[in-house]
Amino acid sequence: MRLQLAIVLVCGVAHADTDFTAKTQVYTDSDHTTVVTPVVEGKADVGPSTNVSLGYLVDAVSSASVDLVSQATPRTMHDTRHEVTTGLQQKFDTITATGGYSFSKENDYLSHSINVGIADEINDKNTTLGLGYGVNFNTVGRSGDENFSRQMTAQHVAASWTQLVSPSLATQVVYELGYAQGYQASPYRFVPVRASLMAAPDFWVPETDPDVRTRHSIVLGANRAVGDGGSLQGDYRFYFDDWGITSHTIGLRYFVKLADRLELRLRERFYVQGAASFYQSVYTTAMQYITYDRELSPLWSETIGGKITYGFTDRIEGEFKMDVFYYKYSDFPPLLDRTGANVGLGVQLTY
Repeated sequence: MRLQLAIVLVCGVAHADTDFTAKTQVYTDSDHTTVVTPVVEGKADVGPSTNVSLGYLVDAVSSASVDLVSQATPRTMHDTRHEVTTGLQQKFDTITATGGYSFSKENDYLSHSINVGIADEINDKNTTLGLGYGVNFNTVGRSGDENFSRQMTAQHVAASWTQLVSPSLATQVVYELGYAQGYQASPYRFVPVRASLMAAPDFWVPETDPDVRTRHSIVLGANRAVGDGGSLQGDYRFYFDDWGITSHTIGLRYFVKLADRLELRLRERFYVQGAASFYQSVYTTAMQYITYDRELSPLWSETIGGKITYGFTDRIEGEFKMDVFYYKYSDFPPLLDRTGANVGLGVQLTY
């Protein structure tokens, strides 16, 4: 019976098995972007109540997206991102503490991330209260310009309440507060200033976003066990920030056991958002904040997908997953919509 909620938890309380995981994921979309991501991760029990983890991934990116097609950037970009993550989980009776660090580096970006969390199982382990904090220190560069360097720091704190309502039903509420300060635009995006959408640009200006952004989100989730070893999961997320964006996300997942070692997961996700307060599809004059970012425009998206997991033995498990998605941009003239897929293949060894 699957009773873990599939939404992002502030702090996991289950003691992880000692295992090794290797996966390869391929992302591609109609905006001429492809990302190939091999991932390896290992987890090991180093004591009765202590588990450590170490992971590494590579993002190999090739893109000719509209994000890169502007006055001052090349039409095609190739880059490679490397990321190393470490984690520690320590259990003290009903309390589980976690900590993690990650380092990420690419041609024009450097990031250090630290995350800590604590969760307490109370009420005969029917209730779990969690609290987490994370901070990211980022250095933004620009390829071909050694003099360009900007800083951005992002912090977030999250609180969660997970409740086992019955032997077959679990619910969860999560609130997250995020705060980012520093450079949050793209060094490669330049915005055309022109009299109308069809007019030739009078001139181009670098994208400029506010230096401060405060985010709030609330997630409501539920997980219902159905049938023999299956479950139905759903969640709703409401988000808003002080840039004027409000969004709604609805997610559904269905797990079913097809055979003794074979499991199928189906998922659906719908997302819709409004535009940032300073976003305009056409700027007729230069402004304090000016952007060419489609992610700050009004949009909606739909994602559907599935994953097959098969246990070859008690110690070896393989998986294949595929998601397809559609994005609709209602007020972003360079790109009206976008389709794509995310495909992954992996294996996990438990020992």
